[in-house]
Amino acid sequence: YPVPKGPLANVIEVRRGIYDAHTGGIEHREALIYTLGKAAELEHLVMLQYLFAAFSLKQREEEGLTQETLAAVTRWRKTLLEISAQEMLHLALVQNLLTAVGAAPRLARPNFPMPAYAYPAGVRIELVPFGEAALRHFAFLERPDGMDVEDAEGFEAIAQAVALPHDEGDEIVPHLQEFDTIGELYRSIAAGLQHLDGRLGTERLFVGQPNAQATEEHFRWPELVAVTDLASANQAIDTIVEQGEGARGEWRDAHFGRLLGILDEYLELKAANPDFEPARPVVMANVRPQPTGVVVPQITDAGTISVVRGRRIS
Repeated sequence: YPVPKGPLANVIEVRRGIYDAHTGGIEHREALIYTLGKAAELEHLVMLQYLFAAFSLKQREEEGLTQETLAAVTRWRKTLLEISAQEMLHLALVQNLLTAVGAAPRLARPNFPMPAYAYPAGVRIELVPFGEAALRHFAFLERPDGMDVEDAEGFEAIAQAVALPHDEGDEIVPHLQEFDTIGELYRSIAAGLQHLDGRLGTERLFVGQPNAQATEEHFRWPELVAVTDLASANQAIDTIVEQGEGARGEWRDAHFGRLLGILDEYLELKAANPDFEPARPVVMANVRPQPTGVVVPQITDAGTISVVRGRRIS
């Protein structure tokens, strides 16, 4: 006998979606909004990775740098800050996509350290100081589809991820489709937009108010386009993908290529002087124990806790 379906079962089916190359697993507006919200979280988290690594770099010769290595470290910091600024642009573009399809902007994100089930197993987000492991990990996240790049030791997320057991037939919340690279996530979003635009029509899909879009008028990025239809949505997605992994076959000036350039220069300087250390001995730390049970360094100094929480020290 057929199993009866009520309103809740219909909502679950709409949210879940089944992956299909033509739809990206996004067959309904609910699934699109959910996936765009996760993309916004991911841009926010990746941006913080770059900022943490940049801020960990030394800034003076008194910290053990020579004139040559200080010049290199200064270049690396500049590049990482430029990449993080572009991640801010990507975050803004995703908010435009969300607003365009009738949703609210999303600036929430999971706290560090990231639980293994927050994203697909191959996507691991961590706050680590500048170094070979960090650079290899950043390049791994930004790698073009089809490029065989191994993640750094300590970031082998596929082997480390421990997902909670669940029955896919008994889910009551949406879940994210599997993806191996950031570019792959956005290509699934583009496929979903294409599918929904054809099924619903532009006027029914892009129902957001055009005056709610962030543009160069509000910020300094000329690439920050208003999303009002499928063409402008694809333009926004193309900007995100091309700045991260590069256009097809042209990755050298994208984040991926620039990170590899830093890695090559770092390894060359390290080979010439094994004692060369461009980063300060910093660690990611919390002000309270993690509810997940993950053990992380805990800040105990009252003054430091006040700074972390944004409170004025009396």
